[in-house]
Amino acid sequence: MKYWVETTTADVDVHCEIAAEFLACPPKTFNKDSVCVFSTRTGTTPEIIEAAKFCQEQGARTLMYVSNDNTPATEYADYKFFSFAEDDVLCEAIYTYQITLVARFLKNAGAFPKYDTFMEEFGNIAPYLIKAKDAQDERCAAMAEDFKDTDYHMVIGSGMLWGEAYDYAMCILEEMQWIKTKSIHAAEFFHGTIELCEEGTSLIMLYGEDDTRKLMDRVDNFTHMLADEKGVHVRVNKFDTAEVELPFSDPEFRKIVSPMVTYTITERLSCHLEHVRNHPLTTRRYYHQMNY
Repeated sequence: MKYWVETTTADVDVHCEIAAEFLACPPKTFNKDSVCVFSTRTGTTPEIIEAAKFCQEQGARTLMYVSNDNTPATEYADYKFFSFAEDDVLCEAIYTYQITLVARFLKNAGAFPKYDTFMEEFGNIAPYLIKAKDAQDERCAAMAEDFKDTDYHMVIGSGMLWGEAYDYAMCILEEMQWIKTKSIHAAEFFHGTIELCEEGTSLIMLYGEDDTRKLMDRVDNFTHMLADEKGVHVRVNKFDTAEVELPFSDPEFRKIVSPMVTYTITERLSCHLEHVRNHPLTTRRYYHQMNY
């Protein structure tokens, strides 16, 4: 969402903050006129609650998305958005809220003249997401079987999909499957991580449709060079939103929903991984299992 705003207008100042770090050292740009947007499925995430409380006390406005209404986080919400969602569809729910919200911010700033058309077409996206899941299901089942015992993955993204690369590596493969994973921005792949590519290394590439697609191509081209010039074959699996049918009349709209689409199709890989690895996505050793 930050990338979308920053590459659309210079008139909206936007920051993406980790709640705990925000509390430890609030940015100097934060003030009583800030609009602070939060998301928490359970409504009980301690850092989110503390950050929202702090923002309210400073006079800033707070917008809170929760999957579970009437939870502690909503106490500090000037504007509350409630839409129940289980873990496996949480990101679609959050993106529905955030995309709609940011689109309106941009319209109000005079930076999204096609807002009405986008919103009308965006409202028809659900069947297309379901169709995308169905189309990817067989492939994801085979992929899960292929690397069910792989102990390390690189998840690569850029632009609108950098956040999804970060999320899939940390929240799904690490937290929910206990697999060592590194999220890598395509532009930074060549600054260190490149040296970790060896025979059989798994690269999961999240391809979007914004201007950074060429950065993903550079990584992909390198994998072919590696095979041709060094005889080293890495395992590349791509998820490309360009292959997904969507209900938009303007190609520019596709990049806006690319994080939602990517999460939708990688969710099938997650579900098949938990099955073939006999490791439910809800199983935790430490997270919410102890105080820390």
